[in-house]
Amino acid sequence: MNLFNLFGKSKGLGFGRMYVSRGTEERIKKDWVVVNDLLGQKSPSQLRQALMTADRTLDDALRDIVMGETMGERLKNSRDRFDPSTYNKIWEAHKVRNSLVHEAGYEPPHFIITEAIKSLQDGLKSLGIKI
Repeated sequence: MNLFNLFGKSKGLGFGRMYVSRGTEERIKKDWVVVNDLLGQKSPSQLRQALMTADRTLDDALRDIVMGETMGERLKNSRDRFDPSTYNKIWEAHKVRNSLVHEAGYEPPHFIITEAIKSLQDGLKSLGIKI
């Protein structure tokens, strides 16, 4: 038996694992306490930090269940794990996060950031993570 069969990797797209590890789920739950605290503060810098943390938590979950070098690759490889609407909203949320990080002066309205965070949370719930 080779290592790919041993660890359940299938067709190069993922690990074949349906759920994240217990350790990852516990880290995600702790991070969401921070996300909720940051959301409660409502300042622009705290909202940005909440979005970046929320995005990272979904990436941590995806890292456990699909292959890919970047979150973008992991999202593409996890398309079948989400309903189409949730999947599209996750992509949009990740794009907002990327714009915050890579575009100088990008300042989306409060509701854009909070919607993005909600979409990432919905993605985690779709993966079976209760936060």
